[in-house]
Amino acid sequence: MKGDNTASVKSSPSSSSTMSKWSNVSAQTPEETEAARLLEYHLSLLRLGPAQKGHQDVTTAPILTMSVIDHAESEAIAAGDPLPEFPQYGLLAGVTARNEPEPEEKLTFDPRIFFNVAAPSSTFICGSQGSGKSHTLSCLLENCLIPCDANKLPRPLTGLVFHYDTFISDEGGSPCEAAYLSSDPNIKVRVLCSPTNVQTIKNTYHAFKNITVEPLRISEANLNTKRILDLMAVSRGDGPMPLYLHAVYRILREMRIEQQEAGTTFNYATFKQRVAQTDMTTAQLSPLAQRLDTLESFMPDTQTRTVVPRRKGKSVSQYGNDWTSTPGMLTIVDLSCPCVTPEGACSLFNICLSIFLEQDMTTGRVVALDEAHKFMNESAEAQTLTETLLSTIRLQRHLGARIVISTQEPTISPALLDLCSITIVHRFSSPEWMQTLKSHLAAVASDMTHREPDTGDLEADLARELISGGKGRRASMIFRKIVGLEVGEALVFSPSAMVGVGVASSGGSRYIKLGAGYLKVRVRGRLTTDGGKSVLAE
Repeated sequence: MKGDNTASVKSSPSSSSTMSKWSNVSAQTPEETEAARLLEYHLSLLRLGPAQKGHQDVTTAPILTMSVIDHAESEAIAAGDPLPEFPQYGLLAGVTARNEPEPEEKLTFDPRIFFNVAAPSSTFICGSQGSGKSHTLSCLLENCLIPCDANKLPRPLTGLVFHYDTFISDEGGSPCEAAYLSSDPNIKVRVLCSPTNVQTIKNTYHAFKNITVEPLRISEANLNTKRILDLMAVSRGDGPMPLYLHAVYRILREMRIEQQEAGTTFNYATFKQRVAQTDMTTAQLSPLAQRLDTLESFMPDTQTRTVVPRRKGKSVSQYGNDWTSTPGMLTIVDLSCPCVTPEGACSLFNICLSIFLEQDMTTGRVVALDEAHKFMNESAEAQTLTETLLSTIRLQRHLGARIVISTQEPTISPALLDLCSITIVHRFSSPEWMQTLKSHLAAVASDMTHREPDTGDLEADLARELISGGKGRRASMIFRKIVGLEVGEALVFSPSAMVGVGVASSGGSRYIKLGAGYLKVRVRGRLTTDGGKSVLAE
């Protein structure tokens, strides 16, 4: 057999020249040439250069470490790219190690964790009262709005925060903690409140010197068919669609056709007039009237009448608030008011969110829900707001939006946990909340029963602790870690986060994703005044 192989290899010169001749002829055949060209073209589409491998995943990662940033920047310089890979990012927290090094040992591990401000993302923050949720939310807002030494922010974003507090009286209430960002003179903060509670809100925010308070006025120009339909929120479990909704849909369809043909916008007076002309009884129209009454209380008086009288000397505010995107500006929609229900707040928040997101995309946007559990309940209005948030998160890359939801209870909307790119869990002790996390977070769902022993190599153990990868990530162990967290500490879950640079099998470098692991971190200190300190009895 060996001899046969040798013989076959040693072919005659004439045979080799004949094969070469036929190969050349075959390669010159038009069909073969076209097939070879297509093969090379298709392979070029599948081939990635060394500088492109993982490039998209790195630049859009919501969480980064300094080693990742340095490595990506050095790769960009080597490739001749003059633009920075990470144009905007801010310090969020530091990884806390399980084992502290001995004094004589030198540890080179960099614990800093950065929030990628440039890339659109969505963050879900949960934990018990006093665990540090609002502090974390404020740090994220600082990273997005205030250029300083703690971040790299050449182009500040514009921000929108929703706040609703049930503890409110005529003397005042608790201000939104995000308002304390106004202690930085470089940021402009305004508060939009219910027209029925303007003076009380002014009293609530009177200690802030850099805040302006305005009544929330939704202009007719900001209304459209979609927002009116959202205002008619009906729970899916309420049975068949109410009769008045059929009439509203018909009227809106007719008006929209007319608007498309004439090139005009939505006219609220016409809509209300046509609703009044329907043959429905007062009882049938009662649910619709309640919703429209809520909307009208937040509209300029001149736009809620069928015939609009001319009035001289009226201010611009009579025609609605200005929603123009301004870098470094924070708008707080605070609907804390005895006359505003949580359901009404959700409807108005939903309208404000859509108005905010339709503005010029030249300036990046960040939207935050503060203490969302106070207004996001099981109502139809809350479900509509949740659906809008889910749609925004799904389209966050196209909308240039960063969404941050802060709540005590992760159970308010488990669907948000499924889609959010970052989940920050502060201390809590509820097994029910843990079950929710276990059902929606890959790292918590992992149930491996064995734990690797310490290797004795300090840096190796710290690296393993950093990503908490591999074994020993049972839900019960994670729950014990959550219960034992101190104020300001948190577990961070973010599968697409980039936490390090390793060696690839080919010998080159590769980026390490957090994947199904998690980080135990301590959130950094505030740059602005901390307004979330507990009030203690003396």
